[in-house]
Amino acid sequence: MATRIIPAFKTDDMYVFIPACCYAGNSFRVLKYGYPPMFRPGDAAVDMPNTITDVPRLEPDGSGKIEVTSGDAATPCVGVFSASMKRGILVFTVQQIDGKNTGLAYENGEIRLTWPAKREKIYRMTRVFDNPEPWTDLPADIPYKVLDFYCESLPQFFRVFFENRKIMGMDSSRPDVIPFERQAVIQTEKFNKMNWEENLGIYMVGTDRTRFQVWQPGWTGGIMSGCALMRLGGSLEAEREMRTLDFLFSTQHESGFYDGVVDIDGNSCGDAFGMEGAENRHLIRKSADVLYFLFKHFDLMKERHIPIKESYIEGTKRTADAFVRLWKKYGQFGQFVDAETGDIEVGGSVSAGIAPAGLAKASVFFGAPEYLETAEAAAEYYYNEFLMRGYTSGGPGEILQGVDSESAFGLLESFVVLHEVTGKDIWLTRAGECAAYCSSWVVSYNYLFPEGSEFGRRGVKTTGSVFANIQNKHSAPGICTLSGDSLLKLWRMTGDRLYIELLKDIALPLGQYMSTLENPIYDWDASDADRSDPDSPHRLPEGFINERVNMSDWEDHRCIGGVFNGSCWAETSNLLTLAEVIPQLREMGEI
Repeated sequence: MATRIIPAFKTDDMYVFIPACCYAGNSFRVLKYGYPPMFRPGDAAVDMPNTITDVPRLEPDGSGKIEVTSGDAATPCVGVFSASMKRGILVFTVQQIDGKNTGLAYENGEIRLTWPAKREKIYRMTRVFDNPEPWTDLPADIPYKVLDFYCESLPQFFRVFFENRKIMGMDSSRPDVIPFERQAVIQTEKFNKMNWEENLGIYMVGTDRTRFQVWQPGWTGGIMSGCALMRLGGSLEAEREMRTLDFLFSTQHESGFYDGVVDIDGNSCGDAFGMEGAENRHLIRKSADVLYFLFKHFDLMKERHIPIKESYIEGTKRTADAFVRLWKKYGQFGQFVDAETGDIEVGGSVSAGIAPAGLAKASVFFGAPEYLETAEAAAEYYYNEFLMRGYTSGGPGEILQGVDSESAFGLLESFVVLHEVTGKDIWLTRAGECAAYCSSWVVSYNYLFPEGSEFGRRGVKTTGSVFANIQNKHSAPGICTLSGDSLLKLWRMTGDRLYIELLKDIALPLGQYMSTLENPIYDWDASDADRSDPDSPHRLPEGFINERVNMSDWEDHRCIGGVFNGSCWAETSNLLTLAEVIPQLREMGEI
């Protein structure tokens, strides 16, 4: 049989899970927007339900069904949890049989595996459509394993998943990559040559000088890139990053928050993709990233004996104060705020999940207990209102509040830093629970790409790539946009090797995604002639790392195992990894 049905259950508190694809059944409020989806006037409020785009999902009452392929999941697995039954079920299977992906489904208390993958609906970039492709039930023996276990809470459920995510024995070996020192040289030279913008005095996010590639202070690059470049580089990188910080604070509003996007002419564009009436909308995650990374800058500047300007200290304090004011007024940080007034425009989410880490650092730097009080209160809110409900959201700025990995890893950073600052065991426990949840976003095996695809030709190994979110259904090289050193700290704090092995899976393969002169990467539109032409426009320049690790057909079948020709935030993740993680792993003899 090519359809395997595993009885599960259906309860009022049913939690349905497919790693990196479905959390809580994706049973959230839905707005059927095209890309890029932005909250329109009247669609959002300070107090609002978590809201997503039209992705594969169950209805709020648990009815309906989810049918996806193994390529949509970080691990081919379907799980169900019920707190009232104190029971969890995880069904694992393989990616493919004879070159065709298996199917993963849940409907009405049953988990179903199909081969080839059966889908009555097909997902394409924020929308679900009727699937025109016929399905044939072919004879095959679908391998699978079932874990049916006593389970009192979602953290326990995710811990069982974390421990067993490689249970099917699929290849999860790590690739050979170019030496880390060579990667650092290539990336640093690329940023100095292609990302430096002299007129504005900044390290740009990207290279093509469109507004989204020029300046964003957090999320996709901004001061995070420069912080890594300072650590990896020398006097040139330090001088340029000081100018970048000067620019950052020139974009700070009276509220203490920052312009979310600035174009090549120095104009503020806001975080609403040009939507009329939302010119001041600001993704709060960006200011949260800034607050945390400013203290990374200060630590490095002290280490390098670089004077910290008083204007930097004053600006940083204004940002910390802005988060405290936001918390006191609303009891949350929201997702989008008005950059000028500091008021919440779109509430909810874990967009500022890393803000407690920044506030905890601020409490130490400024000797201000109020910052730590706010940090702990906000982290407690995120834990109870989101993580304990089995999802986090709000990290990316163009998926409404789709469940995502970025907010999860930001929250993990906060739990780890809070334990460092306070010494309280509760934050260590919650860091471990968050890490188990984060593992569900990390690919646990090496996907078998089509032979004709770019990644198929290159033999790319996907273990350790990190899925973005439930809307933009691609995996990616690294965490957006962190090194993952929180996992390293967590391993040191607990001695649990699951954490360091997860980190090594994420960190060590990044170099395979970098285009180099000797081994260039070509985009998904390249022909055989392009691959023999050193000047082909389909050849990614040296140092480019594209964000796409496409296992899903969410863009199109032809995009599986391919990339577009673009410089992406994954380069920042690699820089941070080279600066923060690789030296420590080497020192500990782990590489």
